[in-house]
Amino acid sequence: MKTIGVVLAGGKSTRFGEQKSLYELGGKKMYQHVYDVLSDTGVCDEIVINTNETLAPYFDYKTVIDDEDYPDYGPLGGLYAAAKAYPGDRLLVVSCDTPFITAEWLKKLHDSALANPNTFIVSTEDDKMHPTISVFQGTDLKDELKGQLKTERLSFKAFFNNRSVKMLDVSDTEVSPEVFRNINYKSDIE
Repeated sequence: MKTIGVVLAGGKSTRFGEQKSLYELGGKKMYQHVYDVLSDTGVCDEIVINTNETLAPYFDYKTVIDDEDYPDYGPLGGLYAAAKAYPGDRLLVVSCDTPFITAEWLKKLHDSALANPNTFIVSTEDDKMHPTISVFQGTDLKDELKGQLKTERLSFKAFFNNRSVKMLDVSDTEVSPEVFRNINYKSDIE
């Protein structure tokens, strides 16, 4: 089983006011920050950008386009597209709007995934889940995601029902919760 790093970068960025994955932060586009950290972990056999057809030409790396049957289905739709492109592989997923994520945290997720096969490893901070910074794995992942998308219940909470999920809490480590800082508005970075 390979580990595929997946940068989720297909959102509409309506709250941000422009495409945040392509927004420059500290001289680099936001997606590039996440891509570089995934690369720095040394655990990814390949790294791809999940996005929609409109944005795909703007990325400098291999893209996985959202499935045509499930366009605009949010992060679960993006996860499905990646699972369909890499069936049976482990997906280390990070949303493009978390540019402060560290290789240290992603390695912790990956190590936990190796120790807990067929289990989703989800980042948490106390009681708050950060499912777009997680590892998804299991031989049935693609089919499970497709089944979830068909219900049109697109929350991770709904998807996690009746599945093996392990929460990895940043509060139990030396890692700062700042790594999960999510950029939704320009005021979040100003």
